[in-house]
Amino acid sequence: MPYAIMRFAKRRKGSINSMEAHNERRKEQYKSNPDIDRVKTAENYHLIQPQHRYYAEIMKRVEAAKCRVRKDSVLMIEALITASPEFMTVRSSAEQREYFERALTFIRNEMGEENVFAATVHMDERNPHMHVCMVPLTPDKRLSAKTIMGNQKTLSEWQTKFHEHMSVRWNELERGASAMETHRKHIPVWLYKKAQRLDVQAEKIKQSLEAITVFNAGKKREEALKALEMSLPEAERFTAQVKETQDYINQLVDTSSTLYQRLSEKEERYTELSMEAAYMRRSLKAQQRLLDRIP
Repeated sequence: MPYAIMRFAKRRKGSINSMEAHNERRKEQYKSNPDIDRVKTAENYHLIQPQHRYYAEIMKRVEAAKCRVRKDSVLMIEALITASPEFMTVRSSAEQREYFERALTFIRNEMGEENVFAATVHMDERNPHMHVCMVPLTPDKRLSAKTIMGNQKTLSEWQTKFHEHMSVRWNELERGASAMETHRKHIPVWLYKKAQRLDVQAEKIKQSLEAITVFNAGKKREEALKALEMSLPEAERFTAQVKETQDYINQLVDTSSTLYQRLSEKEERYTELSMEAAYMRRSLKAQQRLLDRIP
């Protein structure tokens, strides 16, 4: 059951250069992303070639719109476009390109063609995908990612429209269950990719074990043991990182609870002080009235 996939991410000024370096493959090494095969990097291509550096592209549009920009403003929305591997990897290069071109048409129609300044297709990772970069300018020339992306309901509507647009051409594509219904959260990309690699390694071990016969027991056993030996350290690191992430989340929850408690205490104290101040004002007014009666 293949799915059409579109995910959004907000980018502020501090992260724009690093995202450009990743999208445009400006780095010499990608130790943090071992899925990148530099031999295939030459197969990457642009559907929209940025004319300038990302930040310059953004500011050109912002200045033309004459809109207000805060220090913490979201300057760019990045859309990741792909489909389930079982759909994408069996398509020819021409049909893959057609998929990305159709998706880009949807983004341009929804965002405004003038706001989209880069569309880069990566063929050098495990599953072909496209990064589309756009400036969140509203029709009335405001810089507002919140207006465009909205809340969870608005994002769900985006997903529905995207699926409708793509399934006209590929009717086998499914619309995934809305996060509003499932209450699922997207896991971090780095964690997802590590889990994928462990799944692949586990499948190799399983295949080696299933292929053992009386004639090849020694060879296949060695293959399975070697694969297992390579997988265990990464599996242990993966488990530790998941635990570390969960511990951090728990810490944030505890901190939030503590801060909430302190806020409640402050509110209670504020209420007490407000009542005392009101009592003092009434007392002063009463004393003033008595003084006014003295001849």
